[in-house]
Amino acid sequence: MRLSVRLTLAMTALVSCTVAAIGLLAYYNIGRAVVPSELTRLAYQAKARLGAYESVLRIVRNEVLSARLLPAHSGIIRAQRNGGVDPELGLTDAQWRQHLAEAYAGNMQIKPGILGYRLTRIADGGRVLIEVDRRGANGAIRVVADAELPQRIDSDAFREVVDLTGDAVHFSQLRIVQGDDRDGGVSYPQISAAAPIRDADGAVFAVLSIELDLRPVFERIRDVLDNDTDVYFVEADGGYLMTYMAGRIVPAEPERRWQDDFPGLAAEIGDKPGTATVIPGRDGRRLAAAIVMAPLSSGVRTGVIETEPLERIMAPARALRTPGLIVGLAALLGAVLLAALLSRSLAKPIALLTRAVTAFSRTGRLVVPPGLQGESRILAGAFAETVARIDAANAALRSKSELLDKTIASMADAVAVLDAAGKRVFANPTCVALFGTAEEIGSERWKKKYKRFLADGVTPMPDYDSPAARARRGESFDNVELGIRHGDDPVVQLAASSRRIENPDGSFGGAVIVYRNVTAFKESERQLRQAQKMQAIGQLTGGVAHDLNNILTVITGGIEIIADGVVDRPELKDVAAMIDQAVTRASDLTHGLLSFSRKQPLQPRSIDVNALLLDTVKLLRPTLGAGIEIEVEPSPDLRPALADPSQLGSALINLAVNARDAMRGNGKLLLETGNVDLDQAYAEQHDEVAAGRYVMLAVSDNGCGIPASIRDRVFEPFFTTKAVGEGTGLGLSMVYGFIKQSGGHIELYSEEGHGTTIRLYLPCAAVGDGTLEPAAPPLAKGGRESVLVVEDDALVRSYVMTHLKALGYRAHSAASAGEAMSMVYDGVRFDLLFTDVMLPGGMNGPQLAEELRKYKPDLKVLFTSGYTETAMLRHGRIDAEVQLLPKPYRRADLARMLRLVLDTEAGVPAK
Repeated sequence: MRLSVRLTLAMTALVSCTVAAIGLLAYYNIGRAVVPSELTRLAYQAKARLGAYESVLRIVRNEVLSARLLPAHSGIIRAQRNGGVDPELGLTDAQWRQHLAEAYAGNMQIKPGILGYRLTRIADGGRVLIEVDRRGANGAIRVVADAELPQRIDSDAFREVVDLTGDAVHFSQLRIVQGDDRDGGVSYPQISAAAPIRDADGAVFAVLSIELDLRPVFERIRDVLDNDTDVYFVEADGGYLMTYMAGRIVPAEPERRWQDDFPGLAAEIGDKPGTATVIPGRDGRRLAAAIVMAPLSSGVRTGVIETEPLERIMAPARALRTPGLIVGLAALLGAVLLAALLSRSLAKPIALLTRAVTAFSRTGRLVVPPGLQGESRILAGAFAETVARIDAANAALRSKSELLDKTIASMADAVAVLDAAGKRVFANPTCVALFGTAEEIGSERWKKKYKRFLADGVTPMPDYDSPAARARRGESFDNVELGIRHGDDPVVQLAASSRRIENPDGSFGGAVIVYRNVTAFKESERQLRQAQKMQAIGQLTGGVAHDLNNILTVITGGIEIIADGVVDRPELKDVAAMIDQAVTRASDLTHGLLSFSRKQPLQPRSIDVNALLLDTVKLLRPTLGAGIEIEVEPSPDLRPALADPSQLGSALINLAVNARDAMRGNGKLLLETGNVDLDQAYAEQHDEVAAGRYVMLAVSDNGCGIPASIRDRVFEPFFTTKAVGEGTGLGLSMVYGFIKQSGGHIELYSEEGHGTTIRLYLPCAAVGDGTLEPAAPPLAKGGRESVLVVEDDALVRSYVMTHLKALGYRAHSAASAGEAMSMVYDGVRFDLLFTDVMLPGGMNGPQLAEELRKYKPDLKVLFTSGYTETAMLRHGRIDAEVQLLPKPYRRADLARMLRLVLDTEAGVPAK
C-alpha cells in the first residue's frame, strides 16, 4: 500500500481516536489539569498567610526589644536601687515612672496597633509598676492609676519571661477577643509579647509586656477570601489558634485537634513543611486542602490550613465538557478531509527525509536532499544546522578536554581528585610518580611502602591529620607541610593545598588536592639560615678580635721594653721570651678570628695557583709525615686567580693538616686544580655565590669523613672534634673567611668512613690585574719628625707615645678626632698623622685625615687598626694608596712603617 494511502488512513484513524478520547475523557483530563494548579495555588496562599503572620510576630518582637531600650527603664532601676532617687540625674522613682508612662503613651499614639504596655517588677512577687492601655473613654489611651495596678502577678508565663536570655522574647497564645460596641461586636485576634529588663549587672529587674491588636493583618486576609474558602491557623501539636469560616473569625475550640478533623492532611504532611491534596470534608463534600508548617518567631511551630470545595474548582471543567465534544467532532471531519489532501504532498518529502536520516545514521554525514519545499526544507535545514552545532560543540569539548588533560598531566605539582566517599578517582602522572597509582593510595599495602611525616620530616603524621583525611572531611586548606618517604629513599618535603568540590545543591561532592614539592625550597631555607648564622658569628668574632688586638698591642710593647731591660738576667729573659711567644700565639688567634669574620686586610694579586700549589707541597711533605701520600693533579692551561698568595698558602696548609689528622697519619692526600664556570642556576642555589669564571682548588683525603650531623658547623670558629690541646678550632673558619672575603666560594663534600673533599673556588684575575711583589721591608730606624697620635685606647696611646719618644720622634697625642682637630686649630704642627681607623665621637680615622687635608694638603697618614671594618676596605681589600699598620704590632713594625710613610714624597688622600 502506498505511503499516501497509509497516511490518509492513519490520520483518519488517529483523529477519530483523538476525538473519541476527547469526548470521553474531556472532563477527566480538564479536571486533572485544573486540580493540581488549584492545589498549588492553595499551597502558595497558605504559605502567604503564614508569612504574613510571621511578619507580624517579627514586628511585635522588634517592638518589645526597641521599647526595652528606653532610657527611663535604667532611670527607674537606679532610683529603686538607691532609695527612690536616681543618683545620676536626681529624679525620683515616681518621676521616672511618669516619664516612662508618657513614653509608652506616645508610642501608642503613633502606633494604633499597640493596645497597651505593662512593666512588672519581679521583686515582691511580681508587682506592676506601670500599665498603659486603651480602656479610657471612647478607647482613649490612659495611664492606669497606682491604686488600680495589680499587686502581684505570678504565673508560669511570667516565670518563663524572667528566665529568658539575650534578645529572646516570650509570646502568648493567639487570643480571639469579643469586640464591644465600638468594634461592632466583631471578634478580633490579639497577642502579647514580653521580655526581661536587666540592670547594669545583668540581673533581671522587671518584665516588659506589650499587647497588640492583630486585626489589621487578619482583616486583610479575610478581605481576599471567598465565602466558601476556610482558613485555619493551627499549632503543629494539634490545637487550633483561629479559624476563618464563611468570611468571619471563629474562636478556637480548645478540645478540638486539626489532625482529627483533617486526617488526610495529617497523614500526607508527615515531617514535610507543607503539602496539598484532595480530602473528604466533615460534611461529606470533597475538599481541595493545603497545609504549610514552619517554626515562627513565637517559638511555636505553626501552620495554616486552607480549604475550598472541589466542586467550585471543577466548575470550569464541567462548563467546557459539552463545547469540547462539539469542537472535537468538527475537528474529526476536517481532519479526514485534510488527511486526504495532504498525505500525497507529504509522502514524497518524508520519504526523502527518511532516506537522508538513514544515510546519516550509517555515515555520520547529513546531506539535505534536493527538491524539498516549505516546512520540509526548513525542517531538514534545522536538523542539519543542529547536527553541525552538535559536531562543533563535541569538537570543542574534545579540544578543551585534551588541553585540560595535557595541562594537568604536564604539571610539576601532584594533583589528586577525591569523590564524596574519599576514593581517589584521578591522579596526574606527577602524583602517580610520587604516591603510586590512584587505586592503591591509602591502602594497607601502600602504607607499608610509603611513610608520612610532619613538617620536621621525623615525626610520623597521624592518619586523621593527613591532607587526604582533612579533604575527606570537607576542609579547605593551603600549604600544609608534610614529608613522604618511599622505602629507604630520602624524605620528600611537600606543601599540600585542598579545595572542596560542591554538588549543585551545595553538598560535599569531593575534593581536589595539590601537592607541591618544596624539598629544594626547604634546602635553600636551611642554607640561608646557616649563612645568616655564620655572618652573625663573624660579626661577633670581629668585634672580639678588635678588643684583643688593642690589648695585645700594649702587651707586645711592654714585653719588648721588659726584654731590653733584663738582657743581663737570663732567668727573667727566658720568662720574657715565653710571654712574647704567648702573645704571638694570641696574635695569630686574633688574625684567625679576623680571617673568619672577613675583616682581615688582604693584598690580592694575579697568581698562578698551580705554581703556588707545587711550592706549598714542598713544605707539606715534611710537615705531614711519611705516612701521607701526596698526589698533585694540576690542570693545564689554568686561569690566573685573584687572591692574596700568602693567605691562600696558609689556607692550603690548614686544609692539608686537617686532612692528615682525619687520616690519622696514614692515607692519601689528593690536591687538584681546574677551571670552573658556575652558572646562574648554581648561584641561585648557594648563598653569596656570583655566577662567573673561577679557579678551583680541591683538597681530598680518604680519612674518616665528617658525620652529617656536624657538617653545618665545621666552619664555625672554635668548633673542633679534636681532643683538648690538639687544635684551636680556627683552621677551617679562617679558610672560610678568607675565601668569602676574596669573593670566592667554598664547598664541602664528605661521606662518613670514606673521606672528605673541600673545593675552593677563587675568582679569576682580569687581564692586567695584579700588584707588584711587596718590596723587602726597610731596616727599623727612628727620626726627628713630629707625629700626631690619635688613639681612643689610653693604654695603646701610652704605649705608642713611649716607643715614638724612644725612636727619637716628637709626639703629640689625642683621644678622639675632635680633640685632634682642636689641637690643629690651636696651631700644633706635625709631619705625620698616626691614627686608629675606628674612633669615637662620630668621626673615624679616614674622615679625620680627609678633614685635616683641607688645612694641610700634603699631609702624610699612617693608619692602624685591629678591626678594619669597612672604612679601610673596599670589597675586603686594602686600597693600594692606603698605609695600614695592623694591630698588634712591635716597635720594629712601627718604626718601619713610620719611615716608609715619612720618606714618601707626598701624602695621598685616604679613601
